[in-house]
Amino acid sequence: MNEEKAYCTICRQPLDGSGRCRHCDEESHVWTIRDWRPLLTLALVIVLVFSFTRLVVNLYNQKESALAAEYYAAGMRAMEAQHAAEAVDAFETALVYSRDNFQYRLRLTDALVASGATGEAEAQLRAFWEQRPEDAQVNLKLARLAAKQQRADDALRYFQNAIEGVWPERSDPVPQRIEARFEEAEWLIELERQEQAGAALLALAAVLPESSPEQERLAELLLRNGDAGQALKVFETALKYDRAERRNVTGNITMGGSSQRLEHGPKAVVSEQEAWSARYRAALLGAAKASFATADYTLARRYLEELKPETAESQELRLELERVEALDPFARSATGRIRTQRTVAAFRIAVLRLAGCGVPFAQAMSGRVKSGNTADPAQWSGFAKWAEQLAPMMSERRLRGEDDVIESAMRFAFQAEMAAQKDCGKPTLNDEALLLLARERMGGK
Repeated sequence: MNEEKAYCTICRQPLDGSGRCRHCDEESHVWTIRDWRPLLTLALVIVLVFSFTRLVVNLYNQKESALAAEYYAAGMRAMEAQHAAEAVDAFETALVYSRDNFQYRLRLTDALVASGATGEAEAQLRAFWEQRPEDAQVNLKLARLAAKQQRADDALRYFQNAIEGVWPERSDPVPQRIEARFEEAEWLIELERQEQAGAALLALAAVLPESSPEQERLAELLLRNGDAGQALKVFETALKYDRAERRNVTGNITMGGSSQRLEHGPKAVVSEQEAWSARYRAALLGAAKASFATADYTLARRYLEELKPETAESQELRLELERVEALDPFARSATGRIRTQRTVAAFRIAVLRLAGCGVPFAQAMSGRVKSGNTADPAQWSGFAKWAEQLAPMMSERRLRGEDDVIESAMRFAFQAEMAAQKDCGKPTLNDEALLLLARERMGGK
């Protein structure tokens, strides 16, 4: 009868009677690859299982990221098409697949505001602000909401936080801060907070490079805010750089263009020239407006003459300039005779304006009487006395050398036009010209 021998599972040597492997028990035994084979096999199986699991997880994460990006893009398209409700659904779905994406969450608040869910958007933004109070994007969105809700103090605070805050990584914060400053200044101008808007514009001018294309935008805001003198300086600075750029563009076209432009072909050079031309023409028109507002009509006319071809806006400004020049006795180019002629004309225009309003003394002086349109005589008694004193002097011969009378007659015309603007109908073109002169000379609104 044969006895079956037992062998060691590690070294495959026969076991003794007690079931022990003397070979493995020896201290001098050196393990071979054969000894390690079972452990290596187990380790390989573990690595393969781990790698497969990691691969599956990565594929799942990639699929989620792709779906999130797809829904985010759909949300952006919906926002561009002004379909706010669709955008909200798309952004919320994107966040299902990318829960911690902060940019997606910010876009969702934009969609909520656009859809009318302002309260929900503000609640989310305030929660973001509690977590990251220095985040510039969050502060800027809160500033817009506060401005929309007419909470001026809150809006100002958030605008400042946005300007001084932290912008996203891998982006240049300088242009974003400048844009936030522009947005704050435009909002203040709309509120007619002239002093605060002026301070914001001066701060913007201090950080905006002189060569920046945004100089024209800054000058337009200065002009809107009533600072025509500073606006003219900025427009002139912008024109200086625009002329220098014109020489560069012309030189590139003449010499065949730089290597960088040649890579993009002739169309890139033409497109650059068109962009320069549009910006330069806008700066010329802005400089003409600013010159006109500062009563420097000669300079305004020079800028308008340089602006070729004329636009509808430049034509209107030129006609307005001609009307104002024809009525301004204080213009630098006005001789003594022209001063008297313009003063008499301004006085008569103002009297006709009051007569058209139904003012009794003006109707009597002009012979222009309208039935059923009589103003309260007491309301205009001061103007009546003033006009009676001036009327005998309203001739070129009597006004010659009478600077005090000319000054008084023009003040009468300016104040009469401003009073009529409040209580009477639509002014004529001549009345509008006198109103412009009144605003420039007297600071009227």
